[in-house]
Amino acid sequence: MNSKRIISFILSVAMLFCLSACDEKDNTVSSSDASVADTDTSSAPEEFKPTYFDTDVWRAVPLVTQDMLDRGIEGGEGCQAIIYVAFAPDGKTVLMGTDVGGVYKSVDAGESYYPVSVGLKSAGAVGMVFDPNNQKRVLLAGANSGHHEANGIYLSEDTGETWEYVYTSRAKNYRNHKSQLAWDESSYDESIGGSKIAYWSKDKESDNDASCLIYRSETGGKSWQPIKTSGKYADGYVYVNKNTGALAAANDNGLYISNDKGETFETVLNDRVLSLDYVRTEPNSLYATIYREKDQCHYLAVSKNFGKSWYYTPLNMSMPTYMRVSPVNTNRMVLMDDTITSQGKYPGYVYSTSDGGKTWTMATRNATNSSVPANSDNVKFAWSPTEEKTVLASWCFMCKSTDGGINFDWSNNGYNGICPAGMTNFNVNNSDLIYYASQDYNGAYSKDGGRSWKYMRWDGKGWGGWTYGGYVINENTVVTGVASRMFGEITMWITYDGGETFQSLDLKVNGSRIGCGVIGSDKIAFFGEYRTDDGGHTWKQMDGCSGVYTLDYSGSGALFGVSNGMVVVSTDEGITWKKIVAANGVSDIAYNYKTKELFIASGTNTYDNLDYKIYKGKLDDNFELLGYLKPLEIEQIGTNNVCVDPRNPDIMYAGCSSNYYFDLKAVWRSLDGGKNWTLLTRQKDDGREGPDGGKKPICMRVNAKTGELFTFNGCRGVWKMPAPPDKYYS
Repeated sequence: MNSKRIISFILSVAMLFCLSACDEKDNTVSSSDASVADTDTSSAPEEFKPTYFDTDVWRAVPLVTQDMLDRGIEGGEGCQAIIYVAFAPDGKTVLMGTDVGGVYKSVDAGESYYPVSVGLKSAGAVGMVFDPNNQKRVLLAGANSGHHEANGIYLSEDTGETWEYVYTSRAKNYRNHKSQLAWDESSYDESIGGSKIAYWSKDKESDNDASCLIYRSETGGKSWQPIKTSGKYADGYVYVNKNTGALAAANDNGLYISNDKGETFETVLNDRVLSLDYVRTEPNSLYATIYREKDQCHYLAVSKNFGKSWYYTPLNMSMPTYMRVSPVNTNRMVLMDDTITSQGKYPGYVYSTSDGGKTWTMATRNATNSSVPANSDNVKFAWSPTEEKTVLASWCFMCKSTDGGINFDWSNNGYNGICPAGMTNFNVNNSDLIYYASQDYNGAYSKDGGRSWKYMRWDGKGWGGWTYGGYVINENTVVTGVASRMFGEITMWITYDGGETFQSLDLKVNGSRIGCGVIGSDKIAFFGEYRTDDGGHTWKQMDGCSGVYTLDYSGSGALFGVSNGMVVVSTDEGITWKKIVAANGVSDIAYNYKTKELFIASGTNTYDNLDYKIYKGKLDDNFELLGYLKPLEIEQIGTNNVCVDPRNPDIMYAGCSSNYYFDLKAVWRSLDGGKNWTLLTRQKDDGREGPDGGKKPICMRVNAKTGELFTFNGCRGVWKMPAPPDKYYS
């Protein structure tokens, strides 16, 4: 053993010694009498180079019905909360940011979208603003469901295709719809090729955040410095007068103007500012919706001299929290009345005006083309800078109006952002059959290999529902786990008529949220710790297995699962189970029937821990472990998904998921049984093109008929990668 391997071995033993003191939540493969992790593996060839094929382009697998496809709708179920929408000066390019699902782009004025999160570390994106001097340059603020170090400022210099993290911050930005970033159009710098000065009204990093200030960049967004005297004016909106460079800042305490780049401010409104807008076509105008405590009324406040004087129009609304003004005709406006009903619901009242706010018309929404329920939500808008009556709205999903905001139509094509939950397998006898559960939106069932889908309304909730894991037993029978709350305990539900009706089996599932079947039978199936042998009509709890992850696709009959910190195997269709190896924190299992190697992924699909790997071990003809488990040598730590191609198990895939880091090297492929690996996830400046798919996979499986890899991605929809060339199947 050479010196490098000796050091590696010592470190591995030390790590295992430390981890042995931790409980099962550490998600590590544990040492035992049966197995000890060993890093003394054969290294990859020094001259090995990644293998890319012409077909290595991610393709969206949206939840679309056959009827939608027949009408030319490629699909886009949306589903993640859309927080911010921005038009570029050309009137064609649009960026749309979500709470935890990344950022999307349109190049056809909001008719269709595709993901553009390459280089983005944060899970979400808000506050996008195009440089009016060069629309290729864009700023955004990272967002997440909580405070995180990746939630700082990002800069793109290719119209949002890729992003550079330019300022680190733990600002939460969760569902922060405020226009918190602004370019100073008057600061054009030829050496930069755009605006030199920009501002950021920072969101809080904590409840008592002393760094909640306005920040300024004088390097075209490349670097940022806090304005130390600006704390009173931060955590809100910012805009810059295109001619004078004067800075307008607004928050819950009022509206303020600075004429010295934010060093000092003058108060011009003492009222609570609910929303603020500014358009370049009227550079001295400001538009705000405000709440006056003294008379407890809401007003539209308009200034034509950048805050020196104001005109007020009463708004007979409960909470006009978001308002946008058309830059083509400033008499046209849209706003969201954020009324909360007695039941605590948001009805989503949207209004438009064409006379500067004197009269308002309640808007309607046509959701005919949506494949998921049309829910209410806080609505955000973006007016076209070139078409007077065109305005976009994030009304549950992306909608578009071409009549000035009176009527909005579903305009979500391509936005693929449903949130799969739990794990799944293709039907082992017919890979045209596949089901995936969804957090928030129930789940979907396909009978044509994922080309078209049927939305599954499991427990009848009109808005959606929480389901985790599942399996298609036969063409008409699908099982899943239904929860009464997000991340809650699940109970088995089933449909026997292809999703027309649903019923609870009244069985609580404590095991793994995954289903599987047996080759040659459409009666035997598994979900969690339960087994059926009559097509799902009756279920019995298994002794010695709490979840079946995979099987021997060559037809030996072997099934592989987990039980109480052990990987187990069955050779009698799941009736009895035998222990193979101790492996705490198992997140996935795969089996190569050619080499008789078992692969065990150890990790978590949910939290911020990336220190988990895939281990392999050789099995004999009786599925006994020979020797030791060995970790695979993959560059990216945190691989917690693993699967093989049923037609050729030497074709393997490994995946990494995390709720917090969006730029992970998430999906890898091996063509030689795990010896060498090629990254399939797009990275900045890697020369690859196509959509930014395959991010945050919580489950990955290969269609045995087509060889396509399907990745089911938390908050990022379902994506697929075509099979390698035919020569790998000969």
